[in-house]
Amino acid sequence: MTVPWRDVFGNDRPVEVEIGPGRGETLLALATAAPEVNFFAVERARRAMEALLAKVCARGLDNVRVVAGDVRCVLAHCVADASVASYHIYFPDPWPKRAHRARRLAGPELAGQLVRTLAPAGAVHVATDLPALLEDFRRTFLAAGLVHRPGAPAPPRPTTSFERRYAMAGTHYAQFAREGTGAPAPV
Repeated sequence: MTVPWRDVFGNDRPVEVEIGPGRGETLLALATAAPEVNFFAVERARRAMEALLAKVCARGLDNVRVVAGDVRCVLAHCVADASVASYHIYFPDPWPKRAHRARRLAGPELAGQLVRTLAPAGAVHVATDLPALLEDFRRTFLAAGLVHRPGAPAPPRPTTSFERRYAMAGTHYAQFAREGTGAPAPV
């Protein structure tokens, strides 16, 4: 059973989802800059989610909702088909050990949920400091039916503390969309 976005936000504005917002620097900046858009974030760590909710409340952002959980489960059970304007995946954990493979986001389960829930003309934005991780996302997303948009501009976002600390060699960005959706949705 999916939950209508109207029930979550109380309005019919477009919804963008950030997967793994961490400290929320990007989420807070996007929500502040675009009050006409609803932002939904799924954070794996409960403490990080609670800290982020405190920041959202302190800033009075009524266009943001944050939940703690596994994004694959949240998307599979709560998000309706073709209902998300954009997804944002910035600096996800690579989980490089074989034993951690189930935690990796760059897998067919997440890719299938993104394809199912992404609205026509919607985009999936991915940024990482690890080129190999971006290549994993590209392969997985292409296999699921998303289209890579080489050269597409990254949406404006702040340089996060994580990025300043770990992306010494640079940030690698890619944008994907549902096949045949044309121009990207506004960000």
